[in-house]
Amino acid sequence: MKVEIKKIQANQTYDLRHALLRKGQPRSACRLELDEDSKSLHLGAYEKELLVGVLSAMPTSYPEHKNYRGIQFRAIAVHPNFQRKGIASQLIKQAFVILDTQYKPHHIWLNARIAAQALYITNGFTPIGTTFDTPPIGIHQRFLKVISHES
Repeated sequence: MKVEIKKIQANQTYDLRHALLRKGQPRSACRLELDEDSKSLHLGAYEKELLVGVLSAMPTSYPEHKNYRGIQFRAIAVHPNFQRKGIASQLIKQAFVILDTQYKPHHIWLNARIAAQALYITNGFTPIGTTFDTPPIGIHQRFLKVISHES
């Protein structure tokens, strides 16, 4: 399913973040520490006028690559009625294009729920280390994709 990907503001991601990633938690749990950073990127996937998917990218280096420019993907969510239609992959690919042009990161990394592992592997990420628990959210796996721009 082809959707329109647009840059959006952090607060426009909160409804999907809350419903899908922070269910049962206060709405304030949707706000991430670097949401308002000038180097952060927030993308929305639109089916007509409806926001059906979001992705946020923050200027944070992977812990083992602190000397290199890194980006962390956070809070990727797609509305349940639109999941498994390639929308998350479209968001990821558009983020790669924008970040490569504007930021030239050495690497992009993320912590993903186990259920989403195939999405990240399909998009060129490599699982790193063992799974870990992030209470109250659940079991996660860390993923890394080295882009290889210089630091």
